[in-house]
Amino acid sequence: MVICCVGVYVYRWNIVHPLKTGELEIDGMERTFVYHVPSGLKPKSRLIIAYHGTAMTGRMMQIMTGHEFDEFADRDQNAIIVYPQGYKNNWNDCRKSALFPAKQMNLDDVGFTGQIIKYFIEHYNIDTTQVYAVGYSNGGAMVMKLAAEQPGWFKGFAVISSNLPVETNNACYDANKPVSLLYMRGMQDPIIPYGGGEVVFIDGRHFGAVQSTQQTLQHWLNVSRCDTLPFSTLQYANNAGAVTATQENYYSSTTNKRVVFIKVLDGGHTIPNRNFRIPIKEIGNMNQELDAPQIIWDFFVNLKVKPKRKTG
Repeated sequence: MVICCVGVYVYRWNIVHPLKTGELEIDGMERTFVYHVPSGLKPKSRLIIAYHGTAMTGRMMQIMTGHEFDEFADRDQNAIIVYPQGYKNNWNDCRKSALFPAKQMNLDDVGFTGQIIKYFIEHYNIDTTQVYAVGYSNGGAMVMKLAAEQPGWFKGFAVISSNLPVETNNACYDANKPVSLLYMRGMQDPIIPYGGGEVVFIDGRHFGAVQSTQQTLQHWLNVSRCDTLPFSTLQYANNAGAVTATQENYYSSTTNKRVVFIKVLDGGHTIPNRNFRIPIKEIGNMNQELDAPQIIWDFFVNLKVKPKRKTG
């Protein structure tokens, strides 16, 4: 039933908004990506690269985010949305123990990303100061790798359902440069423990130990030299008035970087959005009050605006 629903959903969107395809050669291997370009794209547009999770594809990332990034790009006519494809549906992130093919072969997914950016500079003349990365699960871990190793390539980052690996499970170099990053975590995540520990995928594969969510958040706050206390907070409540998610917004007047932390009290290993809400038991509950793509889009767009202090 789920497969049928997904099929109808994809067909309905992509028959009207077909994705374009691209290919690059990285270290002698063909790597691919799909992307959405608005029909009336404005000059010097922004570029948003969206990284899928384990066992997914770029097209599935488009589905799991409800096609909302594409919708926002069409509305504003000033962004290209790219969905790169990981090798055999995985990314070579920082976890030593994540022994999927991309890790075993030590593929240069950072270099792949750099070539994607170059492709859109050459073919679409994008604004190189307006490049962003968003990732889910394994894709979120890939985004944190980019934030650690190549922070200068991007204006902002967004990570959903992922934690940093513990030191003994970390294979990455860290430039320790300040970044603007949004971090969204579900407290009921059945795959990547909110409180840290061993990551176990739905098929039983082990991906090694990760830090807790609080430790991961603290790392990015420290790197970006943000104030200890948030400059503003926000609560998301359901129709009964019960709070189901909270948002803390941090800022550094020294580095002019922002870190946003969204804690989803009832959230599983999911991407909350208004369009794609087909339940998948193995990854847990999807919060109904959050629209992650909208929140992430607003975060990216407003990074150039100085934040105002507000609590509510």
